[in-house]
Amino acid sequence: MSELIFTGAMIGDEHTLHDWGAVITNSDVVSMPKPNTVLLEIPGRNGRLDLSEVLTGDISYGNREIKLKLAASTNREKWQETCLHIFNKYHGRAVSIVFDEDPGHYYTGRASVSDPQRLASAGQLTITVDAEPYRYETEEYEITLSSSTTAVSGNVENGRMPVSPAVIVPSACQLFHDGKIYELKKGTQDVPGLVLHPFENEVSVTGAKSITFKFRRGYL
Repeated sequence: MSELIFTGAMIGDEHTLHDWGAVITNSDVVSMPKPNTVLLEIPGRNGRLDLSEVLTGDISYGNREIKLKLAASTNREKWQETCLHIFNKYHGRAVSIVFDEDPGHYYTGRASVSDPQRLASAGQLTITVDAEPYRYETEEYEITLSSSTTAVSGNVENGRMPVSPAVIVPSACQLFHDGKIYELKKGTQDVPGLVLHPFENEVSVTGAKSITFKFRRGYL
């Protein structure tokens, strides 16, 4: 028998246990997203040609499914009231989910509510979320690289998800990353074409004594 991984979760601004009195009863709560692969059969070629990373240089993923089978010890009237509240507030709506066991991350997607049941002195229902593939950090990540001169270099640690950060510099300068040069102006800005790859990103700056990157990291 599988061990239950998650005991409770915040869905939007409500908690499954504290607000609804319901516990998560299934162990298969969060599925892994399926990689979007492109494999091309070419006559005369051994094996298939893998084009999965040609477009962006990284693999992309489909959505993942989050399924919460909830059960509560309750009477008929109270459970009907709870079910109607959940249907009205969450069915078909975009939601965020934070699990008690992973408070530093959240999932986001569109919810559907189904299978409300009343069994003796208990009730149950299922909330299914068609969720984005990445698990996001609840807090935006910020890192500053600095130097005593106007030449700065260092590493920016990203998560698994490629991301375009906001960049803050104290003066106009040039940013070097992944063989490309970006002209930056003083202040906070989005930089067209700048994408931080998964995990480590070596960057350097000429013309400024510091540079700050702000972005939200995502993980599988």
